[in-house]
Amino acid sequence: MRRALIAPCLLLAISFALAEQARAAVRLDAAEIKAGLRTAAPEEDGFVEKVMAMVDKGTLPMSLVDSTFQWARKKPQHKFQYFKRALIVRAAKIGIDIPS
Repeated sequence: MRRALIAPCLLLAISFALAEQARAAVRLDAAEIKAGLRTAAPEEDGFVEKVMAMVDKGTLPMSLVDSTFQWARKKPQHKFQYFKRALIVRAAKIGIDIPS
């Protein structure tokens, strides 16, 4: 009985791991970040563009931007403000200056 349950559980775990890996492999772009954070002002759009330019140059890790975005978009209000402040603080902790 136990052996009969091990194989399906193992396959399920592998499937979840592969799905997570595939999700992580998809890179966000500026338009998706703006839509997810519901930016409204040109200054907000400009900040997102600046951040993505830093990612493209290799100055700012995409993983930091992605994890901050995922966290901020779950906030009920002021998603962009959470994203901007958290990203600036988190980047500063690793020695990266994002001019606001």
